[in-house]
Amino acid sequence: MSTRSSTEFRLERRFHVRIYFFTALVLVISVICVIQLGNLQVLHGAENHVLSRKFVSKQEFKEAPRGFIYDRHMNLDKPLVQNILYIDFVMYPGRFKTREEGVAFLKQFSAVMGIPLTEYAEVLEPSKWKELARKNEDVTLIHRLSRAQQVRLASLQLEGNRTQFVTRFLRYYSMGPALAHVTGYTGAPSRSEIRQGKALPYQTLGKAGVEDFYDTDLRGKDGILVRNKVLDSEETIERSQQGNHLILNINRDVQAAAYDALIKSGKRGAAIAIKPATGEVVALVSAPTYDPNILSSGTGDIRTEHIRKVRLYNGFLNLAIQTKFPPASTFKPLVALAALESFPESFVSKHTKFNCPGRWTLESSVAGVPDSVYYCHRSSGHGVNNMIGAIAHSCNVYFYRLGYKIGPTPIIEFSRALGLDKKSGIDLPGEAQGFVPDQKWKQITWSSRWYDGDTINLSIGQGFLQVTPVEMAVMYSAILNGGKVLRPHVLKEVRDSYTGRVVRQIRPEKVAEVPLSRNHVETIEKGMRAVITAGTASYLNRRDMVPVAGKTGTA
Repeated sequence: MSTRSSTEFRLERRFHVRIYFFTALVLVISVICVIQLGNLQVLHGAENHVLSRKFVSKQEFKEAPRGFIYDRHMNLDKPLVQNILYIDFVMYPGRFKTREEGVAFLKQFSAVMGIPLTEYAEVLEPSKWKELARKNEDVTLIHRLSRAQQVRLASLQLEGNRTQFVTRFLRYYSMGPALAHVTGYTGAPSRSEIRQGKALPYQTLGKAGVEDFYDTDLRGKDGILVRNKVLDSEETIERSQQGNHLILNINRDVQAAAYDALIKSGKRGAAIAIKPATGEVVALVSAPTYDPNILSSGTGDIRTEHIRKVRLYNGFLNLAIQTKFPPASTFKPLVALAALESFPESFVSKHTKFNCPGRWTLESSVAGVPDSVYYCHRSSGHGVNNMIGAIAHSCNVYFYRLGYKIGPTPIIEFSRALGLDKKSGIDLPGEAQGFVPDQKWKQITWSSRWYDGDTINLSIGQGFLQVTPVEMAVMYSAILNGGKVLRPHVLKEVRDSYTGRVVRQIRPEKVAEVPLSRNHVETIEKGMRAVITAGTASYLNRRDMVPVAGKTGTA
């Protein structure tokens, strides 16, 4: 009896030990689980939440509408550039159960819409379909859906969200080719632009003009959309914010008039109007040109053909800022000013006279080398002229002799001081830089000294001298405003597209200053006014016109 009790006691004790051990094990495991859950939920909860969303959802970006562009008067009803809403009809291969189901839908879609199935041959390839499905990417079936197409689509049974109507924006340029070299255009980023970090593949990028130069201002902030793969739903995390509006210094009416005049002439060329006191660019035209509406919104063959034609006649080149020419006779007022500013009146003044018989002979200073003869554009000559008359009639012989008298140095120094050898700094991409030659450059480049003939050619804006139209406009502005070289600017101000608040305003920026005598400037002004009243552009002298001054030139 006692033996049995002892055995039972040992068994009971062993049983209790096992119970205690199992209970302790459960408690330890429970504590570990609680600690781990706390670690996952509390310490790393946010991180794990993001990780979990990656497996069941896809984050997508919604591009923000670009800001509008206005002329200097900011007429809200007449923007230079705006966005026009349009609708694309897209399909998601990844939302079909099988590729066969997607093919069946496309066949039905093709029959109803009258679009050949071959248009979607690339999408129907098994490898391409699989890739699109894996990435959950959409395929545009109809770009810029018309009302008639919307009616036809109503007859299709569009189940779930395998297809979708996507709202997008189209860039519209109200002045078209007339303002193309100012506005530029937009397009999809190239592979190199994506690699350089300029844009993401889905974004629209400014390709030229202010669309390019102020792309960051115009872009805005993209929205974020999360698409749940399991629940097949969408959630907007962050709404897109439209980019800032740009207000330009361009005057729409002046721009249109300049464009019409240049196009009617039938010639290649450029026109640029700048306010001398501020540097504001009121108009800028280059011809030939292109249509930014076709480049920004055109598709397929139409866009390709337009690009081919534009490239054929080099219409993408902005002649106002991207090309250099000898300024020819438009350079003569600067030569006259350099002479007046660099020497006393006893040596050179507005009263200095030279006779023009139609040619001028420069005696050779080298034995055995014949004399050089330089001709005037008027073979019969201009007779005796003072400085104002020489500017008015653009007398070559007068400036041959004036340049020979003063030498190349003052001409070169004034040309450079007034910015003809530097980029103007205009707020448009791709500006070229002018070139003003000198004795040192010729020796290094041509292994030759500077001859009197080089000075004579320089005196009428020929020879090695090359400048851009915008540099000439800046130079004339500097003369008229008393010697202040101002940076030309197309942009007037940047405004918030929601509040209208001015974000940034462009002020006149002085790049350099050359002290000029008011009397000397008046002499140049009188000469340029005489160009219109009695000189080479007298055909423009009409009583019904605003009094103007100018200078003709033929390069």
